[in-house]
Amino acid sequence: MDDSVLIYVFNICLIVGFLIPLLNLLTGWFGSFLGVGADVDLDTGYDASADVGDAGDMGDAGDAASGSGGKGGVFPFNIMCICLFLIVFGAAGHALRRFITSSPLLLAVLLLFGCAVLAGFSYFALYTLIIKRLRNSDSYVISFNELPGKTADVTLAMTAGSIGTISLRDSTGAAISFRAKIDPELASQMPETVKAGEKVLITEVDVKNKLCYVSTFFNR
Repeated sequence: MDDSVLIYVFNICLIVGFLIPLLNLLTGWFGSFLGVGADVDLDTGYDASADVGDAGDMGDAGDAASGSGGKGGVFPFNIMCICLFLIVFGAAGHALRRFITSSPLLLAVLLLFGCAVLAGFSYFALYTLIIKRLRNSDSYVISFNELPGKTADVTLAMTAGSIGTISLRDSTGAAISFRAKIDPELASQMPETVKAGEKVLITEVDVKNKLCYVSTFFNR
């Protein structure tokens, strides 16, 4: 097999596998600092993280597209699992590339198949051990529509023109994070900056943009 073609294929797998989660992370951070209301999170639910990142949320768009409803079907579709599949396949391919290029065609195909099997095993391991368990705990997570009236801790400072993050506990005691912004109707009466560590009251939620509006006034 052509070595240059294999290098190209394996490099593409690694780049795509790392790039999708990285872009999701970076756009979330840049959106918070620059006050951008829309991000490119690959989820259909609220922007929450139960102290283990957004791995479960990122796959929800794929679940909806595959008709599995987030429950997982015969072949559970999850974007984060696909990223891991590509990374493992690319890394294993690079590790075995010299053997693949120097072997007869049949053996080379078997080695590539072995890389795909290893990547597939990692796919289902991630889905079964982490993603599926996160989905099963969804019933304990706070609904986005239940947030107004609750108090939360600021974890990333916000101003009237920028978006920060807040955190509160669900029924299991896990910390859930949400994007938040100062309530525009109360901005003139509030400090210019709401710093990390302060407590705020969630006054309203924007379900479409997955954004909470908060206030530092608790007796309204």
